[in-house]
Amino acid sequence: MKTLIISDLHLFTEYDKELSHYIADLLSSVDQVIINGDFWDHYLCTFPEFIQSEWKELFPLFLEKKAIYIYGNHDKKKFMDERVSLFSVQQLEKYVLTQSGKTFVIEHGHHIAPERDDKHPILTKLLGPFYPRFYFYLLKGVPLATWLNRKIVFSAQEKIDKKLVQYVSKQRDSNVKGYIFGHSHIFNEMTIPHYFNSGYFWAGTARYLIIENGKVIPKVEHYW
Repeated sequence: MKTLIISDLHLFTEYDKELSHYIADLLSSVDQVIINGDFWDHYLCTFPEFIQSEWKELFPLFLEKKAIYIYGNHDKKKFMDERVSLFSVQQLEKYVLTQSGKTFVIEHGHHIAPERDDKHPILTKLLGPFYPRFYFYLLKGVPLATWLNRKIVFSAQEKIDKKLVQYVSKQRDSNVKGYIFGHSHIFNEMTIPHYFNSGYFWAGTARYLIIENGKVIPKVEHYW
């Protein structure tokens, strides 16, 4: 069994043909797929807008792989309706995967390390139409993007990642081989015991995890 774990694509109505084709090819290469949160972004479009966008071409491919959907902070259950079944067969806050006798606990991570939208829901509702669009449009393909990302965004992501690592370090269940998160956008290549992060898809680079024969394999690939 070859299981793909992806997270934090933050898709919205803007369609990326290269990314779509890459995802289609990636899905064809695995037996199972787990979407670990923030697949689409409520702060960038509504759920009806997303499911009617060109991304719907991928939905049958996710169903073929019996996709398991784990809610994130940008695609919470309350942001969606029953049409989530168009691209997943099961929807959860946390999923436990057992493969080749190894157990992995998979969740997005926002319940452990809350971000602005969970800490300040009223403020998020007010700023929602502005902040995410600033993030996506300004940082995409702008020369200052790297600097801005590190100064404004990456420092916050590091804090989230630190909280996730601290959480894992306190777990004492010897039956769990690994804890797998997304949320922080910081891809982890097995440098921390029992902690894995599937990273994110951004600016032509895909970061994801493959679990095969009970082993976690980190992947970084370019799609344009």
